[in-house]
Order: sequence, then C-alpha cells, then structure tokens
Amino acid sequence: IVKNFGAIHALTGVSLKLEPGEVVGLVGDNGAGKSTLVKIISGVYSRDGGTMKLGGKDFAPATPAEAMRAGVVTVHQNINDGVVADLDVATNLTLDRLNGAGSAFLFNPRRVRRQAREVAARMGLEVDLDAGISDLSLADRQMVAIARAMAHEPKVLILDEPTSSLSSAEANRLFAVVDRLRQRGVAILYISHRMSDIRRLADRIVSLRDG
Repeated sequence: IVKNFGAIHALTGVSLKLEPGEVVGLVGDNGAGKSTLVKIISGVYSRDGGTMKLGGKDFAPATPAEAMRAGVVTVHQNINDGVVADLDVATNLTLDRLNGAGSAFLFNPRRVRRQAREVAARMGLEVDLDAGISDLSLADRQMVAIARAMAHEPKVLILDEPTSSLSSAEANRLFAVVDRLRQRGVAILYISHRMSDIRRLADRIVSLRDG
C-alpha cells in the first residue's frame, strides 16, 4: 500500500496479511504510518497505490460504512470516532442497527434496550444503559466504543490502542473478548505501544517503520 500527503510519503509499500483466527500485533514509533494504514483499510482514506483483498476478492471501501458492511470494523484511537456523545449508551450500542434500511419506521425503545443488554453482556460491559455518553468516564466511553464494534460480528477487527484509557481489569475483559473472537475465526489487527498487550495477545508481530 502506498499513500502520500503532498510531499510526505506516509506509506511507501506496506505489505500485510491477516489470517482468520489470528491476532497480528502492529507496532512502530509514532509517525511510522500505523494510523494511516488503518484508515485506508477502514475506508477513511483512499490509497495512492497497491491492492487490497478481502476473502480473495478486491477490497476498496470508499467509506467506513462500506468497510463495515463488508465485515471490516475498526475501533479508532480517538474514542469520539466510536461513540455519539449526545445519545445514551443503549442507543450507541444499537445505533448501526437503527441506521439500517427501514429502521426509522420500526423504532422500538424496548427492543433497543433488549439488544443493548445483549451487546453489553457479550462484552462484559457494566455501564448504565440509560446514561448519556457525555456523562461517562473516558474509560467507559472506550468500552462502549469497543462493544459497539463487537456488535457487528466482524470478519476483520482493527483495534487501535484500545487499552490506552482502560484499567487493568477493563483491559482483561477486552483480552477475553479478543480471545473469543479469535476462536470464532475473526482476523484481528491489534495496534499498541504496550508490549505487555502484544505479548498477551499476538500470534504474530509486524513492525512498521517510516511507512
């Protein structure tokens, strides 16, 4: 993959392969190109060169929503990219289902709460579903963003510095979820500066330097 921003060469020929049921740890200094690569895979940026394939077929998402529909779900380092601050927890956890075709005519608060409870239980999320996102701590917002991503049952899950705001207990809950997804055959790209995370989770490590 090649990506340039004017005269800046952010990615100069990155090769990466993710296998089903594998956790790949992506490491590298700040500015190495990790976030740029993630944004290309997840449809935020377009690439300037190279090819991507998903399940053997060409993959070129024009938007994050398109990537998500194909089964590639990303939890970005910026927590605000994964939650809507003006909504409550339950609505955030089910927001993508509510955005489905025809859902505007079938909105059912009781069903939203039921689905949100199911998502929260799978993640081990212990947060008041009626609470507003803006009233939560940074760590709880991060957990909601991760739980919302898990609700998509992705083929490929990208986690960008997911434990940066989490306590040890919260991080362990996340690790347990990652282990379950690996067992179900999800391909996981895990980006972190925490080598303890990488050692705990990664089947393989890819180091990125200067794009």
